[in-house]
Amino acid sequence: MPIRGALSGVRVLDFSEYIAGPYAGQMLADMGASVTKIEPLHGDFWRLTGPVAPNESRGFMGVNKGKRSASVDLKKPGSREIVERAVRSADVLLQNYRPGVAERLGLDYETLSAINPRLIYCENTAFGSSGPYRDRAGFDLASQAMTGIMSFEGAGGLPHPIITTSPTDLSAGMFMAFAVASALYQRETTGRGQRIETSLFAAGLAIQYRPMFSIESIDQPNRERLLADVAAARARGERIDEVVAAHRAREGATRILNPYYKVYETHDSYIALACLNNRLRRLATEVLGVDDPRVLGPEFDMNSLEPDDSLVLSELIAAIFTTKTTAEWAELFDARGVPAAPVRLTAELFDDPQVASQGLLVDLEHPILGKVRMANSPLRMSEAETGSHDPSPALGQHTREFLSELGFGPDEIGALEQAEVVRAWNP
Repeated sequence: MPIRGALSGVRVLDFSEYIAGPYAGQMLADMGASVTKIEPLHGDFWRLTGPVAPNESRGFMGVNKGKRSASVDLKKPGSREIVERAVRSADVLLQNYRPGVAERLGLDYETLSAINPRLIYCENTAFGSSGPYRDRAGFDLASQAMTGIMSFEGAGGLPHPIITTSPTDLSAGMFMAFAVASALYQRETTGRGQRIETSLFAAGLAIQYRPMFSIESIDQPNRERLLADVAAARARGERIDEVVAAHRAREGATRILNPYYKVYETHDSYIALACLNNRLRRLATEVLGVDDPRVLGPEFDMNSLEPDDSLVLSELIAAIFTTKTTAEWAELFDARGVPAAPVRLTAELFDDPQVASQGLLVDLEHPILGKVRMANSPLRMSEAETGSHDPSPALGQHTREFLSELGFGPDEIGALEQAEVVRAWNP
């Protein structure tokens, strides 16, 4: 039976705040790494957004489970010895300062790698450490806007942000954790650490496998026509919504008129139909009782129906869905192996039998708020334990423990607290 995480013994210093960097740290903790979050005396600012208790927020707790917290004022001279001792014994450092801040704090890669050449130093910024956007401030929403995610998801070109799941934040965090694990593997061969860099902007581009893919012989002319029409509209002082909508209507017919990958209203709620090949589409038409020549061959041939006929068929399918309840449709589709799923409320997942059988939620005892339930690691490994047993930490909960491990004695720790170089949690 696995008893240790795959990254057991790896020591991580997490200087990051908000979502992306902390999520990377949480992923490493889920793999068994010892992650210590180094926070300013006021704490990660994410603690202060929608607090449910002093210095505690749902957002913060959701991306910091399995970590310790040591609260240190990095701007005070007395913090330097703490940082240097910590870096000497660390394997990984995570940070998401704006470009230039790490240098001012003496936390840049060049400075710290001189102390510990084996250190894997991973940084995340909004737009990257170079280029014309380098000094722009940004969070996930700004990245969604700047990378085109928002406009691509929007109907008719109108911006449609993805708010709850913060796609560029979470994907940047995943890329960070992936790169750290890769660098740890490489270090086994080279004996050296390295600097890793990503950004919300880069992650936002990377996850758009379809919008950010261009067959230049086909797509470049269309792209240039769109940009020329947009430039002309702006030159006239007009909004570009209609221009973008017109291009989408011409180029996005498959996306708009594909009735087999869509959410439908049923008699009592909603169901998502998700067929990505013609075998499944044919089965769906049999369940729905409709004929569609586009699904007869191996390819979904949009030219098999005139646009008006496609629209009529789409409207007919939508009307058919309203004749039965979601549960009735789900049973019919399940019986034929058609991927279709009821649109669930997140509240329903807390008592879902599949969630329970897979152990996808974990109950943790928070030091301030008591029992919390949250998503567990989605990974299971045959030879290693996954997931964290500890909740997110209280601010400075482990400051004294952390300093003691670095060789500071009780009197020295007391002096650092008195000088407000560090902050320790007192339950």
